[in-house]
Amino acid sequence: MFTGMGNGLTIRVVVFTFIFFKGNLLTATFTTTPGVIQQSYNYLKGFALETIVTAVLFSMVGYFNGHDQTLWVMIQGLIQTLLVRLPLAYYMSIQPHASLTNIGLAALTATAFGIILNICFFFHLQKKLNAA
Repeated sequence: MFTGMGNGLTIRVVVFTFIFFKGNLLTATFTTTPGVIQQSYNYLKGFALETIVTAVLFSMVGYFNGHDQTLWVMIQGLIQTLLVRLPLAYYMSIQPHASLTNIGLAALTATAFGIILNICFFFHLQKKLNAA
């Protein structure tokens, strides 16, 4: 799990840097409309940090799947999506000066929340495994 996190973080820091600073080049591969490129880039700036934290989250999910904790993986995924990501994205979208950058931050927040949940479950699982 920790090796996966390290490898993932190394690659994803490069991806984050490219997306955050040159995301407009990425979106320009799909369209030539300046307004669409700018709005896509605005969303990607909010979403960019999520590329880093998913390295941690996905490594934890893989660890739990490997320990036959697939029910937990499903539950934490549903909690992140239904209780954090969707409500926060909606809330950000109804603000007076809503921006795609802020809406993109809902993904980061949900993933960070998932990491916190998974850290708690990791310690619970370690305690359970050590007792066995």
